[in-house]
Amino acid sequence: MKLSYPDYVVLIVEDLDRALSFYTDVLGLQLGHRSGDYAQLSTGATRLAFYTREAMAKALGLPLKPPVDEMPGFEIGFKVDDVDQAFLELVQKGARAAMQPTTRPWGQRTAYVRDPDGHLIELVQD
Repeated sequence: MKLSYPDYVVLIVEDLDRALSFYTDVLGLQLGHRSGDYAQLSTGATRLAFYTREAMAKALGLPLKPPVDEMPGFEIGFKVDDVDQAFLELVQKGARAAMQPTTRPWGQRTAYVRDPDGHLIELVQD
């Protein structure tokens, strides 16, 4: 077996309409397709998708708890030209600030916001 690259990443969300509104209206990503409790964005080679918590719990046969601010499951990183400007724009559009723009010891400038389900979104400027 040889794995090459992730084909897609699925975020478990409480409300699919709310998640899609955030990712398309606030982040400016494009919807690829939607079918029932599942939707996928057009994000290139590795697609970003969403599945409702209820549907995933049913598929797995066990209850799923939502993430909480002090216990995020993971982050999604997006490279941007200007972290400070991107952070300001996203917060003005309704994203919850998680960490103000900061210059890291390794030279990148990063900031974090949260989506409506609490998932971390990192903004990265080289």
